[in-house]
Amino acid sequence: MNRPTLQQIEAFFWTATLGSVQKAAEKLSLSQPAVSLRLKEFEASIGGPIFQRSGRRLTSTPRSSELLRNARIVLDAVDGLGTAAAASVSGSVKVGFAEGFALTCLPQIMERLHARYPDVHPELTVATSSSIEPALQASRLDLAFLVEPREIEGFTYVYLGLQPTAWVASADFDLAEPVTPNMLEKERIIANQPGTIGYRQLVRWFASEGLKPAHLDICSSVAVQAKLIESGTGVGILPTKMIESSVMSGSLRLLETFPPVQPVAIFLVHRAETLSPAARALFQCVTDTLAQANYLISER
Repeated sequence: MNRPTLQQIEAFFWTATLGSVQKAAEKLSLSQPAVSLRLKEFEASIGGPIFQRSGRRLTSTPRSSELLRNARIVLDAVDGLGTAAAASVSGSVKVGFAEGFALTCLPQIMERLHARYPDVHPELTVATSSSIEPALQASRLDLAFLVEPREIEGFTYVYLGLQPTAWVASADFDLAEPVTPNMLEKERIIANQPGTIGYRQLVRWFASEGLKPAHLDICSSVAVQAKLIESGTGVGILPTKMIESSVMSGSLRLLETFPPVQPVAIFLVHRAETLSPAARALFQCVTDTLAQANYLISER
């Protein structure tokens, strides 16, 4: 008889506690078949059924009630190990965030970090990726989360996924869709400064028809760029997740364009040396937040 695994014990505990496989699957962020398989394996490991089944309903048995008490002891002990490990991680970490990314995810990242690692203290730099890169190269930052960074020898680049972007306009913007470079050539455009990924995206998009925008205003802040677009000052390219709430409220609209604006890659960038425990803790909180929010897409 095999010993039950921690994953099987978790599946049993939450199914018994919540009363259904579906609720346990939601709690564990798993599919229902995955939880059902773990329950089947758990039953095999302990040598018999743990629930009485009537259709989709599960009823506890005297044996499952005793197992539930033991499962709680095991899981509490594991949680205690995790808490002790987290408590041992401390110190400051100097981190840079691309602004559009930070505007969407940084509050959730900080909340997660403070809950898990209360003694880790981030020192945040938020700007365009091209503005953050020099600080990273000069070792003024420990790590950074950047959009389409330039590859430099001596640094490690960890691909995280693709950030969707699109042309954005105020709700009052009136052009037939799909919008083409020829149609936007004479419109007022609000863009990040030259050297940024937003500026490069804009240039590439117009160049697909051999054009350049006639009226181009430059703004160093992605947040202010979004405000200017929302006010009707002009149109521009922005991360779609960043302005999701404004689109839902109707103050901004995503433009269907041809060609479409391609998503951009997000990377963790740090020097080739191993990250400190505090930096690794922050990185884990970032990746967990991104996964929960479905922020990134995996393919173009």
